[in-house]
Amino acid sequence: MRTSPYPISEQVLLDLIAPPVLAAIFWFRARGWARFVQGGDVSEETKGRQWLEFRVVLILGWIVMFGISIYGWLT
Repeated sequence: MRTSPYPISEQVLLDLIAPPVLAAIFWFRARGWARFVQGGDVSEETKGRQWLEFRVVLILGWIVMFGISIYGWLT
């Protein structure tokens, strides 16, 4: 049986914190690119789409992180 490099409490904390940080980095980079392409002001349509994309990246990040952790605990 393999052991995890982190205790369960630290793994859950990492699973909860890492996806929002990565999603925020994605959002900041996407907003910066939109400002560059649109010449400074970002349209409301782009803001709405980026908010949806942020939430999708966040949810997928949590699914992947918890999926990896559960798989690691079961094997």
